[in-house]
Amino acid sequence: MPSFKSARWRMNRRLFLGTSAAIIAVGGVLGGVQVVPYISSQEVQTSASSIATIDVGSGNADIFDTSVSHEVTLQVSQENLDEMLADYQEDGSKTWVKANITIDGVTIENVGIRLKGNSTLSGLGGNSENGMPQGPGGAGGDFPELSEEEMAQFQEQFAEQTGEARGPGGMGGMGGGGMTSVDADDVSTWPLLISFDKYEEGRVYQGMSQIALRPGTTVINEAMALALTAETGQVSQQSSFTTFTLNDEPSTTRLLLEHPDEYYANELGNGVLFKADSSSSFTYQGEDQTEYDGQFKQINGDGNGDIQPIINLLKWLDTASDEEFAEHLSDYVDVESFARYVATQNLLVNSDDMAGPGSNYYLWYDYDTGLISVISWDLNLAMSGSTDAGPDDEISMGGGGGGGGMRPGENAETTEAVEGMPDMAEMGERPDMGDMQQRERPEGEGMGGGMGGNQLKERFLASDAFTEIYEQVYWELYEEMYGSGKALEVLDEIAASIPETDAVTADEINTEVISMREWIAARTEALASQQ
Repeated sequence: MPSFKSARWRMNRRLFLGTSAAIIAVGGVLGGVQVVPYISSQEVQTSASSIATIDVGSGNADIFDTSVSHEVTLQVSQENLDEMLADYQEDGSKTWVKANITIDGVTIENVGIRLKGNSTLSGLGGNSENGMPQGPGGAGGDFPELSEEEMAQFQEQFAEQTGEARGPGGMGGMGGGGMTSVDADDVSTWPLLISFDKYEEGRVYQGMSQIALRPGTTVINEAMALALTAETGQVSQQSSFTTFTLNDEPSTTRLLLEHPDEYYANELGNGVLFKADSSSSFTYQGEDQTEYDGQFKQINGDGNGDIQPIINLLKWLDTASDEEFAEHLSDYVDVESFARYVATQNLLVNSDDMAGPGSNYYLWYDYDTGLISVISWDLNLAMSGSTDAGPDDEISMGGGGGGGGMRPGENAETTEAVEGMPDMAEMGERPDMGDMQQRERPEGEGMGGGMGGNQLKERFLASDAFTEIYEQVYWELYEEMYGSGKALEVLDEIAASIPETDAVTADEINTEVISMREWIAARTEALASQQ
């Protein structure tokens, strides 16, 4: 499994994609790009595509260089914005529309933008893709027995509970993290995916075909979690704060995030990358590969039979006894890498990992080793909940089960709830979910489809065979993140990079930094007492 010793590893490589460069004078135009003040272009070939690639951002400072300030301006017609919102509210569609973007002085015309997220978009209202109201996990279709009125009631109670816990700027819980507030009437709050090659084939920005604009303002918790994952030698995504302006409205502060694409995947090595869908179940559906369409999106490669290793793993999990699981897991999964992934999610108090309601993870299959690894994704709920969770505690939203398994001998009472999320017992009267239709599943299998749970993680944590390696990497990672003081060092770097804007004052930034500093101190102390 590839590892990145720091976030800077991925930062520096983008400026050296090729050897040829052409400097274009001020005001020059190339491939729909208005160049200010200049741009260098390279043509590269990817292993997954024969399309010549032009990098329209190679003349700029790296977009993820936190030592310099960044500015992003997006120009989108009102007609296109209305179309995006209407389509999403009608059936959950995330429609691509055209826009012009300026990044650190370079204007790029005709980029594609669309809404991004699942539960994050609940503030926009509307229905899921199959017409059901959007649920907390972004998978409204998972509640077939609820009437629209009952689902609306559930959504309202969920929103009220999470909304009460949020602080300024859409922050929630100690540490300045949690659910962010998305307002249908305030486009500047919408989470967006920006595509450079949607309408201009082969165009990238500093080696990326896409980049994500996260919701919320000073989402320090997500930036911290991403950076700490990278600092501990694990695959992560880069991020940076930027001054963001939409259609000449007042500026605000937003987090830019690297979005895994084929270029990202190709740098991981000789293998193939898959993204799990938010409604994926991580269960064996048979040998027909089409049965897995919509559950695992292939990011790179030619797509011919590449998903078979995942099917093989799921088939084996479906029938393996506990003894067989302990003896042969290493035939399918990079066990040490997986132990580090699981430990990291606990250390970061991430309630929405591969076992969370959003099914947030990528799978990497390495052709050289023949093993599968898990890559973290969407850490917006990390570093924002209870600081007390130990290595044997389950992290879940609202204190409910299904968040990812516990060590042997533990029970649901040890579950650590995430601050800012509703405790289901405190939500008052709500629709009776006891009659919801559920498919039968093997004992120990997590329930997918937006409700949380993952049998691989659950069985791994429940197996005595992996206790030693899990606890070993857990405390090694604790020392790297918290015991060494690295988390506080990373916080200082991130804090210095957050720009003051029209919507975010220096005092507000300072308040969030202090809150995160207190969270780190409390987390460090709580874990130190458990060693």
